[in-house]
Formats: sequence, C-alpha cells, structure tokens
Amino acid sequence: MNILHFGKTSKEVAERISNEVPRHVQLQALVDTYPNGMKRGGYFMIGSLAGEKGQSLKINIDMNSQFFLKGKDFESGDGVGGISKILKEGRGWTISETAEYFSDYLPRNFTAPPENVVKLNKPENFQITKGTNGFHQPEQKPVKLNIGPNTPFEEEYDYTDEHGQVLVTVRKYFERNEAGEIVKDGMGKPKKQFRQFINGNPGIPETRPLYNIPNIVEADKVIWVEGEKCADALTSLGYIATCTIGGAGMLSEKSASKFDFTPLRNKEVILWPDNDEAGKKLAKIVEAQAINAGAKSTLILQIPSDKSEKWDAADAVSEDFNVGKFIKSHESKTKKRISLLDDSLLIDKYFVGTAPEQKFLIGDTIPLGVPVVFAAAGDSGKGMMTLDLAMKVASGQSMASAFGGLIAEHGDAIIITAEDDKDEMHRRISRLDPRRYRETYDHQLRILPLPNLGGVWPIMKKSDNEYLVGDEFSRIYDQMLEMNNLKLIVIDPLASFVHADVNSDPAAGAAFMGLLSQIATETGATVMVNHHMAKIDAKDPISTPEEARNKIRGTSAIVDGVRSAFAIWQVDDNTAKQRCKDLNVSYTRNSVFDGGIVKSNGPANREIRHFIRNPDTGLLEDRSVDIQSIAMSTAVRDRLDHVVQYVRMREAQGLAVTIDGTHDGVWNTAMGLEPTEPCIIAIQSVKTTTIKNTITMAMQQGRIDKYRLTPSGPLKYLGVSNGPLSNGTYEPVTGRDNV
Repeated sequence: MNILHFGKTSKEVAERISNEVPRHVQLQALVDTYPNGMKRGGYFMIGSLAGEKGQSLKINIDMNSQFFLKGKDFESGDGVGGISKILKEGRGWTISETAEYFSDYLPRNFTAPPENVVKLNKPENFQITKGTNGFHQPEQKPVKLNIGPNTPFEEEYDYTDEHGQVLVTVRKYFERNEAGEIVKDGMGKPKKQFRQFINGNPGIPETRPLYNIPNIVEADKVIWVEGEKCADALTSLGYIATCTIGGAGMLSEKSASKFDFTPLRNKEVILWPDNDEAGKKLAKIVEAQAINAGAKSTLILQIPSDKSEKWDAADAVSEDFNVGKFIKSHESKTKKRISLLDDSLLIDKYFVGTAPEQKFLIGDTIPLGVPVVFAAAGDSGKGMMTLDLAMKVASGQSMASAFGGLIAEHGDAIIITAEDDKDEMHRRISRLDPRRYRETYDHQLRILPLPNLGGVWPIMKKSDNEYLVGDEFSRIYDQMLEMNNLKLIVIDPLASFVHADVNSDPAAGAAFMGLLSQIATETGATVMVNHHMAKIDAKDPISTPEEARNKIRGTSAIVDGVRSAFAIWQVDDNTAKQRCKDLNVSYTRNSVFDGGIVKSNGPANREIRHFIRNPDTGLLEDRSVDIQSIAMSTAVRDRLDHVVQYVRMREAQGLAVTIDGTHDGVWNTAMGLEPTEPCIIAIQSVKTTTIKNTITMAMQQGRIDKYRLTPSGPLKYLGVSNGPLSNGTYEPVTGRDNV
C-alpha cells in the first residue's frame, strides 16, 4: 500500500498514528507485543524492545500524559518514541505495515476535516488491571442473553428434597458475542450466567434449599462450596458437599433468611470459599447461618497463598490437589458449638483414662508444644542462647541448656531471624561448634536469615481492624505442618514480625499470642519468641522473677498469652565482680546475668539461674551449679551424694527410677522402702521438690543422665556415669519397658 495516503513521510505517518489512533488501542498493541511486560504504577516495564523479561525499559502508559508511550532503556540509554517504533522493534513491522494495522482509525485524506476522522471511544467494559502479563485484554462486549425454558444451556443441576423430589433446577449458560463466540473474563475463563427453573418455568422457591440434601441428611461431615460444579467435584472424591443457589450473587446478610440451612443441624460443617474477597465474605455468612441452624462445628479453610485468584474446589480436584491433607491441616481450627446438654462433656466421658504426661523441651523448665517468650535487654545474647538451644535440640545428644536444665526432647528445629544475615549466623555457629559436629546431627536444623531471603515479612498484620496472618508466613507455616518431628521454632525478634502495635494495643498482643498458641498446638513444637525488656535502672536492679516479668515490654497480653516466659537480666556491678572472683574468671561489663522462669502455667523449676558470658563463644553459660557449690553446705553435698547412690542402687537392681514419676520416681519409690540404707533415709527425710532439685544438680554436674530402657522407649530413666544403662548392660527385672 502507499503510505502517502496517510502522510507525506514515514515520520509524519508515525506522528499521525501516535496522535490520531485512540490511546487505549495503542496501549493494547503494546501489551499484545510484549506479553512478558508488567504494569508498575503509570509505567509498563520490560527488559528491552526485544521482548525479554526485565525492568530496564520503562514506558509511560499514562493516558493523559504528553509522554504517552515514550520511554528510555536504562541500560542502553536508547529512547522509545511512540507505538510505531515499538511495533518496528517488537514485531519487525515496517511503517507501512503499522499504518495498515491502524488503518481503520486514520482518514485517507491528509487534509480531511477533523469530523471525518474515525475515532473510537474507549469501550465501556475496557479495563487495565494486572493479569498474566500485567494487564487484561479488553473484554468483548457480550450479546445480552434472552434466556427462556428452551434456550440451550451448558450444564444443569437439580436441587431436591431428602426424598429426591426436584425443588428447583439451576442451568448454566455461557455469554457469547455477536459472532457466537464464548466471551471470556480477564482470567481467561468463560463468562457465565445461571438461571433457576421450577417445573421448567423460570422461578425460584420462596425458601431456597441447599444442594445435595439427600446425602447431607445421612452425613456427619459436610463441605460447603460456592457452586454446584465444586460440590460435584468433591462428591467424585467421596466427600459430601453442598452449596447455596446463586453463590455470592444471591446470598447476603439481608437475604440469608430466605435460605434453609436446617439440613446442617448437628453436622460438622467445613466451608471452602473461592479464593477472592467475595468468597471469604460469603463463607462467613454461611458459617453464621450454619451455627444458627445448630451445626455441631464449623471450619473455614484458608486457601494456600500460592493459589490464583478465584481458585476453588473444582480447580483443586482437576489439578490433583491433596484435598484430604488440606482439610486435615485445618482440623485444630474447628469452631465447635458448646452445649451443656451434651453428655460427651461429662467428666466420666470427656476425661477418660490416665492424664497425658506434661512433656518438656528442657527438663522442668521449658514445656514442649507451647508458646514461650524469651525476654532480655538489648545486647544480652538472646540470639546466641536460642541458636545454642536449637543446635542442641537438633543434635540428638543429651546436653545441658542455658535455660536451666537438660534437653529433654530432640528433633527438628527452625530459626527465623529478621536481624542477623547469613554471614553473622555462620560466624556464631562456628563459635558454638568449632569442630563441626553439626554435620552429623541426628535431626535437622533450618535457619532462615531473612535479610538474605528477600527481607522480613509479617507473621501477623493489622488490616481494617482485623489481625491477619501474613501471606508469606502462611505458606511457610503450611510447610511446617508437614514436618513430623518438629520440636522447636524460634522467632527473633517479636517486633519485626508483627505489623501491629503489640506494645500498646492489648488486642494486638492477645491476637499474636493466640496465633503462637495455635502454631504450637498444631505443630507440637515449642514456639520461642525473642522479645525485649525495658531498660533496667542501675540504681534499682532486678532481684526477683516478678520484677523481671514486669519489665517485659508491651501489654500484659504478651506475657499472659503464653504458657511460659523466661527472662535474663544484668546483675549489679558489685555482685557481678564477686561472682567472677569466686569463679576465677575475668570480669567484663555485660557478662554477668541472672535469669529464670518468670511465668509458668504449670509446674516448672523457678529457681533463679546464674550466667557468665563465655569470652570465646559469646554465649551466656549457666554457672549456677558452680556458684551453688561454692556456697554449698555439707548437708547439701551429702544429700547430693545420697541421691546419686540411690540411683546407682536401683539401676543395679534392674529397677531404674525417673525424676518424679508416680510409680517410678526417686522420692516415691524411696518412700515405699524400709529405711535400711543411708541413701533411702536421706531421701525420705526431705520433700519431693528438694529431691527433684538435687537430681537436677546432679545431672548438671554430669553424675546422672537420662536413658532409654529399649531403643524405642521413652528417654526418662536415670542412670549413673558408666552404669548399666550407659553401657547397654541394663536388665530390667520386670522384662518390660518400664518399672
């Protein structure tokens, strides 16, 4: 063709295209040319005009800007000058080909008056929103459907009563354009409409039934989804699923009374919303109606963060998503309807058998499977202490912890740190483990130094007066639930992971602590969060655990919301210097601390511990035993010897004892014996708590340790160094795993 029909020169033609072709049409040509591009504010970002991914080329897409479709390549410095150059570089088009492409928008007569210029108004349904390449294509305007009983439909669903009698039929229709082609939405899915029919005529019952009532009636557990297709997809896997007529378009808080939810009475109801805001809102409405109808329990599933917008149950089934595992991972979040008339809550039915044993991560100090706050002033060494703890938990070896006892449970551990990068963590690990024993650990320790992994993300954030779980953490948390032997999760520090004011807002503190409790319950791991204490006045040092507790920053909700809180604090200079002198170590500032349990909802060793910083590792080490030994009376030393003697005697007899078991504890077994030996007499003469403290002291000195009677038995039986349990020659007289 002759481009001079459009202008006198190639440059002139290019200018006319830029000036006279509607801007939304030019923009669409840009998007079509570069599918790897993305929208960033008022700009379109692409690697270069060659079309590769990247952000070095920045093109202005502001419809009102005089620099529309102008830009610059940051790497080459080359400028971008209008849609003609873009199509030349991106598609290899000549100016003639570009003119031909836009010919419907350009007049043939160069001097034609403006009224003869063909101008297209922006389509009403045209939108520029983020999609696969940063934008959606302009939507095709559908032909308005004139639906009647005889209009061809795509799918049909019958809503019946419990006897199978059809109450209403729902039909699905696809929207089509003038050419008869199916119109698709911005996600590439067919746009659809639904119509309801009663006995073949348009209509909907006055009381709107649930889908799949015959199966609901017989079920104990029902899954609600947004549409019939999703319900049928789950049914194909053996689940009982239902939905409401019309989804989010028909069901609202105002219209909810028109729907009959009574079939959900006494059912466990699981709600699986579509992955969008409308879906979440609808699920909450249905949950409220299910509760009002008398549902036994309700549970709203949280869609994984990596799923696309509008992802639903049908999508899950089609992509072989593990539906069973997905539902099971939410079971602990189920909201149960409480009824005082439910006989299952009676004491003789609800609390059956032997009470579960309280397990500890660290013997008698830090419980297992609960949230724990670890508080200290800045630059105290919290990070080193929790790193040391995690390494010892993963090691599989029985070792003493700075938190006041021996590691009682071993398994996998995770540290999530917002402050220390990979290099700093590596240096700390090397100081704690110079011989690299970590390469032979029995269990796994995973460390996430977030400065090296894309930056810090919130565990909890506040949005519209709601406290929500962060998307990235939600994804990480799903992975935690797949770890079968997780014992410890360290979060360091609290303030970096909560995008809400936990220090002054009690609701924020309560919400975060509640989330930690949920994590601990569902994973079975101790969740330890490092937190700060208020600055301590040198003139008013801390002398009691209660004073330390009151120095923990934030609202009371932070401490009240956890099962256990551990704190360390600096001692006054005079005390610090005297302890260093007694232990024959050099005194340095910020090296002498006290600490211990400052809050516990259960039994715990509340003794104040004494710490001295190791100058080589930087780790605060528990030197309580050494300090106690210096001041230890002859009576205490004798009692320590007697306890060790008693453990040795019972071990040699094949009757190994535990610390405080009901039938096999040191004190309990001694109380049932004739006072024939000095060790028995000594134990019978004091309280059980005194004996427990003495055993802990002996274990810290390495004179007693915990062992298993069998390879798979519990790690709780006491034995002496080089005794039958330690060398594998122990023979229980009962022939069982316990005594």
